[in-house]
Amino acid sequence: MTTVTRMSDEMDEKLLTRFARAHESLPDAEFMQILLTRMQQARRVRGRQRIVMAVVVASLAAWIMPSVLQTTAAVVRVVAEHAPSYDALIFSPGGWAVSMLIGFGVLLRAGALRRG
Repeated sequence: MTTVTRMSDEMDEKLLTRFARAHESLPDAEFMQILLTRMQQARRVRGRQRIVMAVVVASLAAWIMPSVLQTTAAVVRVVAEHAPSYDALIFSPGGWAVSMLIGFGVLLRAGALRRG
């Protein structure tokens, strides 16, 4: 069980100094201009870093992509050779029903059917 204690009516010195600081004048225009200039420079640097990282990632992806595609194609060929044909299941009403159940499960899991 929690007990409630009354707040004291004494003036808190820290609170009074913070309120006094809140009523101080705002920094002058020169300070604000310097601050805005620094913020713009930092924003430009971050933008350049993002562009450089995007170029590096795109270059790596372009360099790696041929081997990834060759490996994927080889795996698909091996699976296609060893897997039975599913044509009958895909084009039959039973296959459609299974596909509908899988789709319904995905929608439920994604929360697309929730109200509110």
